[in-house]
Amino acid sequence: MERESDRQPVQLKLGPIDLTAKGQPLRLVFLSLAMLAPWFWVWLGLHILKDYRLTILMYEVLGCGLPILLIRNKPLPPLWPFRFKRRWILGGAVGVNLIILGIFWQTNSFNMNWEWFYQRMQTTHLFVNVEFWLLSLCIVLLNPFFEEMFWRGIIYQELKDYTTPLKANLISSFFFGAWHWVVLQAYCTPLWAFWLTVAVMLGGVLFAYTYEKSGTLASAVMLHATGADLPMVYVVYSCITQATEWMHQNPLL
Repeated sequence: MERESDRQPVQLKLGPIDLTAKGQPLRLVFLSLAMLAPWFWVWLGLHILKDYRLTILMYEVLGCGLPILLIRNKPLPPLWPFRFKRRWILGGAVGVNLIILGIFWQTNSFNMNWEWFYQRMQTTHLFVNVEFWLLSLCIVLLNPFFEEMFWRGIIYQELKDYTTPLKANLISSFFFGAWHWVVLQAYCTPLWAFWLTVAVMLGGVLFAYTYEKSGTLASAVMLHATGADLPMVYVVYSCITQATEWMHQNPLL
């Protein structure tokens, strides 16, 4: 008969949470909550607080930074050295830019409803000013690091303990892209919000593949910054200026 003294309790430690083998189901719960948390913070920022600046701050700090500190169950993946061939990263970034910007230009800015977009600009305080450019700089330089550390360095790595690398890639990329829908549906038409969300999911697959092949986050961070966040800043800037110009031409609407 097993004595009470022989029983080994599951130990939970904050910073990070260390879940032993007996705590695998609980560990999966924390992982699932971490993948869903960005939905909440972005929804809170855009629809309740109605401020895109607070939305970005809460996503980066509470959606990515806090889970990195709490749920990791193994050492964080190395950021350096840069093991992928630079010309592959450069070629991939240029290719993604051409696709994104080409579609943007050819579809008249994703067939944007400028009246609706301008109203959302007013509601969420999205204007081209000093704050916009400072936050854009942070998005290009810091956001790729936080997102890759969280989605690939934590979520993808932890999911590989439960399934194959391919399935872990697809699952993490699905949730990585899915939370963007909360942002996209606030500014775009439903159809474009859907397709752009799918595009972000495919980007997540590419980032995870790059990380898996290189073994470090440097290549994924670089591809993320130059192939996703940089053109995104241009697209948002272009939409703001076009919406503002459209409203000046239609002041009675």
